[in-house]
Amino acid sequence: MSPHTLVSDPAPDHDVPANVCPVMHGSAARTGTTPIYTKTREDESMRQALKLLNPIRDDFRLADYAESFNWAEISAEFQTQLLVHADLPPKADSAPDNWYAVVFRSKRRTDCNNVDLFEADRNAYREAFSSTNGSLLMYWYTELDADDNCLATCVWSNRELARSVNMLPAHREAARLSAGSYVHYIIDRVCITWLPDEARLDVKPWPTE
Repeated sequence: MSPHTLVSDPAPDHDVPANVCPVMHGSAARTGTTPIYTKTREDESMRQALKLLNPIRDDFRLADYAESFNWAEISAEFQTQLLVHADLPPKADSAPDNWYAVVFRSKRRTDCNNVDLFEADRNAYREAFSSTNGSLLMYWYTELDADDNCLATCVWSNRELARSVNMLPAHREAARLSAGSYVHYIIDRVCITWLPDEARLDVKPWPTE
């Protein structure tokens, strides 16, 4: 499998600027203030479990998200982490019982400015993490393959918070730079749900509106 980078800390230190894909959350504009986020047992358990994320097939950049990663291992770790973080408050009954993931698949232009793209990506991550008080649970990206394909993915505590950062300054700059950086790109939204009766995470496309 190819090298990849996991970012799950508030002040990331990316080391591979030539291979970064930008954080993309959706096309909806930000309106009003960012929703308030409070750390929960489930979210912190998911943050820790996702540190194990690894591809299980060579074509993961192009293949189905649910079939490309070690979700069984992550599910087992999530269950363990629920015990570790038992002192944290659980999600409110009114809160969504799932997590919102964004999958960004791209083919990089050979003449794009990788340094500027790298800086914009790093700034967008920091902005997303700080402006939502840590609702961004994970950001993971891989190096380019031989055909300049890349995959980046991020997981959020919920969709509302993910969409709230789209019009913040660093995200607007990342979007501006990305417009001319790729031959093409595809953005998929994914719903990750914990099924306690089956002790596993269910990974499927986000329901259409």
